[in-house]
Amino acid sequence: MEQTLESPPDEKRARRRPPRRTWREGGSSTARWTLELLGWALLSLGAGVLLANAAALLLPAAIAAPVAQAAIWLGFAVPIVLAFRRSRPRGLLRFRALDLMYGLVFGVALRLADGALQGMGGTPAPWPTTFSVDGSLPDGFALEAALGSIVAPTLEEFFFRGVVLVTAYSVFRRMSGQIAGGVAAAAVSTGLFVIAHLLVEGMDATGVLALVLLGVVASALVLGTGRIWAAVVSHIVFNATGFLLVAVGTMLS
Repeated sequence: MEQTLESPPDEKRARRRPPRRTWREGGSSTARWTLELLGWALLSLGAGVLLANAAALLLPAAIAAPVAQAAIWLGFAVPIVLAFRRSRPRGLLRFRALDLMYGLVFGVALRLADGALQGMGGTPAPWPTTFSVDGSLPDGFALEAALGSIVAPTLEEFFFRGVVLVTAYSVFRRMSGQIAGGVAAAAVSTGLFVIAHLLVEGMDATGVLALVLLGVVASALVLGTGRIWAAVVSHIVFNATGFLLVAVGTMLS
């Protein structure tokens, strides 16, 4: 009997199957992520910033900070929920082990870059510290560090990279293609990220540069991988290492 070298029909079909389309190529998963959604996101961010500043000015010091923080987080959360109720960009929430490695490497690199920026004047950057009476960490520092290391960066990444970046990219890609759309979307996301921080907290030029670096790297990770988790992990590592430095600096002072 003559033997055939042809592959089974099922194997042929599997080989010919094109790769799955992600949100970066457009399609129905981002069809409703339009300028309207971006407008709602900006409106919510502006409302959160205004409420946060009003809380800082009008409320007693004991509750002003947590209320202001809650207002900012609510400003992030509302458009995130609104966007993902519309649709889920294909592949954006997919997790790969590589995302964890990317996040760890880039998070540490960004923290080292921040230290280098702090020492640009020729003098090594001093250890950051927080208020302490006897060299111990103040009450509530652990909770503040946990919220600032996990909740804040996760919400910020889902807002600035998950909503703003993806929506801006989807809009600009339709007008100018993937490369120009990616550059424009990264610029919009990073710019809003920096402006939002400047509106709620004071910082010097090196702090602004560190935020720009963080925004650009996080945007590149999302656009490059098509997934959000590497950006989330890198932001978490960046913030967590900052709190770790404050803790060590306080105990050594």
